[in-house]
Amino acid sequence: MNIAIEFGGGEFRSLRREGTRLLARRISTDYLVIDANESRRKILERHSEEFARCDAGIIVYGNAANELAELLTLPLQSALENGHLRKDDPVSRQFLGALVEGLLPVPTKTNSPCIVIASQDDQDSSSQEEVRFLTQLVKLRGYTPEVISPGLALILSECSGSGFTGVGIKMGATLLDVSFVYQTRELARFTMPCGGQRVDRQIAISQNCFVRLQDGREVLDVRPIRIWREGVETLNHISDSRTLELRNQYREIAFMAMHRIQQELNQDGILIPKQVPLVIGGTLAGPAGTDEMFTQAISEIELPIRISQVRRVHNIRFSALRGGLILGEMASKPEKSAA
Repeated sequence: MNIAIEFGGGEFRSLRREGTRLLARRISTDYLVIDANESRRKILERHSEEFARCDAGIIVYGNAANELAELLTLPLQSALENGHLRKDDPVSRQFLGALVEGLLPVPTKTNSPCIVIASQDDQDSSSQEEVRFLTQLVKLRGYTPEVISPGLALILSECSGSGFTGVGIKMGATLLDVSFVYQTRELARFTMPCGGQRVDRQIAISQNCFVRLQDGREVLDVRPIRIWREGVETLNHISDSRTLELRNQYREIAFMAMHRIQQELNQDGILIPKQVPLVIGGTLAGPAGTDEMFTQAISEIELPIRISQVRRVHNIRFSALRGGLILGEMASKPEKSAA
């Protein structure tokens, strides 16, 4: 079995190959905690498998959490805050452990390899600590994890034609992950805090999307905006002010990313001696026209490398995981040859 898991800012996903079959799973990091009274517990047991018990009550997740949030007029909680682990929150960490158990089956043999795709900031000690916590969850399932960045995973998945060379940009729920890769080697990488949640928050504020809680407090409710955004198919057709704001947000992200790429490459003196593709993936890269935003930014910003084409991946959710499986197969070939 060849398996990879990705820890995204709003969703965890896994992809595994068993013989000729590819099996994909994904689950949101959003949840609700409700009182564990007898009647609610029985209703959940009868109608849903997407719950777990904790000291604070019952954790409800997946579709059941979305339905309950709408029914009870409650905003969903996230086990991650802006893509990071919540400090001093044992409920969230317990929930994340349950997610990993659901995504990774018990391996057939101990210490089976598992490619872990996770954002990494080498300059941030808290980011490294978070990756260690997540990989520990993988180890507890009986796997030996190997961590790679989302940008590298995209290049492995999409750039065999260029010798696994290119610029990979993963547009996730909380972060942009950018990697410069030359023949499978990651020369440099960085992250930017401008993912889907930031876009949703900006639009929710401009659209005055607040919900009143039972205690009278008003909080920003980004859930309807996120659901709407994920259904937008193209940025090229502007039907109302909300769609125009969305397009402007994408344009801003593209220009911010290109300016940062220019800065990083000039600072580190990284030179790739040929034209390379730029590959865009991740859940935020869903709408058609996303690639055009980056193409426009590249035409206006002078980069120290030449971009041969800008390409948006076909499978925005699982392309990076496919790259993880490819790396797993590459690593297993020497072992097979030796055998």
